[in-house]
Amino acid sequence: MLDLVDNEAVVLAVLGDRYRLPVERLAPGRVAVAEAAYPGMPVRALERGGGAVVAVSPAWSRRLGEHLDGPETLGAALDAVAAAGGAQHYSWVVRTGVAIPEPSAEVTVLDATDPRLPDWVVGHFTGEAWVVLGNDGQVLSTAVLKRYDDRLREISVGTAEEARGRGLAKAVTAAAARAVLAEGRAVLYNHDAENHTSARVAEAVGLHEFGRCHAVVTDQDPGST
Repeated sequence: MLDLVDNEAVVLAVLGDRYRLPVERLAPGRVAVAEAAYPGMPVRALERGGGAVVAVSPAWSRRLGEHLDGPETLGAALDAVAAAGGAQHYSWVVRTGVAIPEPSAEVTVLDATDPRLPDWVVGHFTGEAWVVLGNDGQVLSTAVLKRYDDRLREISVGTAEEARGRGLAKAVTAAAARAVLAEGRAVLYNHDAENHTSARVAEAVGLHEFGRCHAVVTDQDPGST
């Protein structure tokens, strides 16, 4: 099992590789920018520890430079770039951790192809699914894993509407996170900054905020902007 420092180092490295970010240049009070193309995401960024790193497709570099002036301007700069390019600016909270408590409810492990699982799982995920089952065997809450590469697993969670508010999401999240850590891999948990329910679930099982990611997303050809 990775300790906290090594776990966070893996998360940083995977995010750097996935979004082609210059994470080796991340430093408090500074913003580092590198040119790197990425289909559909002309600008990507990570904020962490008072600093930020940004990767931008060459065709969008000049536009970004007109608005970006330090880490504190990142959000507004990405909003401006997205608006000018007919794109959308998305941001999300990145969480990780290693001190995960035991699940507070009984959790069953199913194969991700099990037909009892919800539609957002079946056909979209492989491997194991950690679930809480109701009295009739129905799936009330589910946690499954996204596999970026062999170093890390991202947890995705969903709970049936009628079963919410009972702490079931916390149970399946904890079970999935503990399984990932037991394999020697790092844990990743993402959620929208406004999703306070998801934030509470993560905090309750020891997944603390690691940083915030941003992406400017477009279906346009960057060369045409």
